[in-house]
Amino acid sequence: MIHPSAVQIVRAIEATLADVVEPAMVNIGARSALATIGHLLRHVALRVEDEGQLLADDIGALQDLLARLHDYLDAAGDGTQAAEISQALKRARLEKGRYPSLRMMADSAMILRQSVQDALAYLQQERATRGEDQAYLAARTSIRDYLAYQVRAEAALIHPAFEDKGPRR
Repeated sequence: MIHPSAVQIVRAIEATLADVVEPAMVNIGARSALATIGHLLRHVALRVEDEGQLLADDIGALQDLLARLHDYLDAAGDGTQAAEISQALKRARLEKGRYPSLRMMADSAMILRQSVQDALAYLQQERATRGEDQAYLAARTSIRDYLAYQVRAEAALIHPAFEDKGPRR
């Protein structure tokens, strides 16, 4: 591993700003901007440490959800919608044998999330005709469950960087 790590560098910048620069600032606007920079530096440090695993977990959850949605739509006779999910899963596939960058993983996750959004929009249009069908309701519930999971996962990158650290802009 390269020393110091990226997280150690970010934390050293944050500490220097807090210990050296902040005491010299007299302008309230500048102090506020510096506090915001501190929040963002903590957020970057969390992302460097945790974003890769969060994206890997998210991609896995999205792949599982989309596989279930594909099976439901295919069984319900919605071959076009099922084929769109298959295509999204193929486009989002990460290259085997290559270490995926965060950008590559984020791009993959965005393709999969868009597919979930498209499937949800389609299912919402079908509410009048399928509203009481148990398989339809299960598909909608699985999407809601994923969305709740995603919000909790993203909060893990945001909450610790900002909570109880003073005001932010």
